[in-house]
Amino acid sequence: MDLFVRAINLSLFIERNNQVKEGQTILLVDYNESVIETVRKMADTSGLRLILAEDGQEGLDLAKAELPDLIIIRKDVPMLDALSVSVLLKQSHETENIPVVLISEITSSSERERLHDAGCSGFIEEPFTADDLRRRLENWLS
Repeated sequence: MDLFVRAINLSLFIERNNQVKEGQTILLVDYNESVIETVRKMADTSGLRLILAEDGQEGLDLAKAELPDLIIIRKDVPMLDALSVSVLLKQSHETENIPVVLISEITSSSERERLHDAGCSGFIEEPFTADDLRRRLENWLS
C-alpha cells in the first residue's frame, strides 16, 4: 500500500482510537493567505494549535524551537525551499521524527519519490478544503 497518498477519515479515527489529541501543534510554513485561512479553520475546529511561518528559514527555526507534532510546508517557500527544510530537519536528532508534509500541485510519481527521498511524510495537493485536510491529518498526527 502506498502510504504516501493514503487518506483516512480523521473523525472516525479519533472516535475509535483517540490518538489525535486536542492541543497537538501544527507548524504551517506558507505565504498563501487562502491556504493559511483554510488550515487555521481546520486547526480551530479540531482543537489543534497552529504556528505560522512565512519562509523556509523561519519555519526551520520555529520547528527547532517549538518541536511541533506536524509541519505543513509549501514546496516553493522563499529563503529555504521545502525540500531543503525537510532534509535539514531529518539531520537533527531533535526534529528527525516530526512528519513534514508538502503543499503542492504535484502528481507525478517521480516528484513523489523526490519528496520521499528528502524525508517528507507526504503531500497535500492543491486545491484542498479544511475537510480534505482534516481527513488527511490522521495519517500524520497519530
